[in-house]
Amino acid sequence: MSHSYSKVFGALVLLGLGVSCRANHPPEVSTGPRPSPQVVAAGGEVSFIFEVEDPDGDAMTYQWKQLPAQPAGTFSDVNARNPTWVAPEVSETTNFAIMVTVLDSEGGGIVAQGPGVIVHAAASQSP
Repeated sequence: MSHSYSKVFGALVLLGLGVSCRANHPPEVSTGPRPSPQVVAAGGEVSFIFEVEDPDGDAMTYQWKQLPAQPAGTFSDVNARNPTWVAPEVSETTNFAIMVTVLDSEGGGIVAQGPGVIVHAAASQSP
């Protein structure tokens, strides 16, 4: 069966109907994701400066996440190119890594991470 396939594929190539295979390049990050501001109180909103392009012009998708995962902050849209993130309540000052996975429509991908976001715990009130 593979012999027949070879003959058919060879014939298509001779007719100029072969499938062209181009190399796919992963998306390239030029800036970020850089948090603004980088230090917030619990409940503070952070935006990200993030510039990414696909050298092949492929469509891209995004998936944002934070580490540690708990306590969870809130992204405005985990699939947006430039979401905002609202810092969670923390019991002590915590540094959150914010990462984004960028995939292109041809299967190329990268994970980008900028500086962490430092979230300060609310000051405790003495009675």
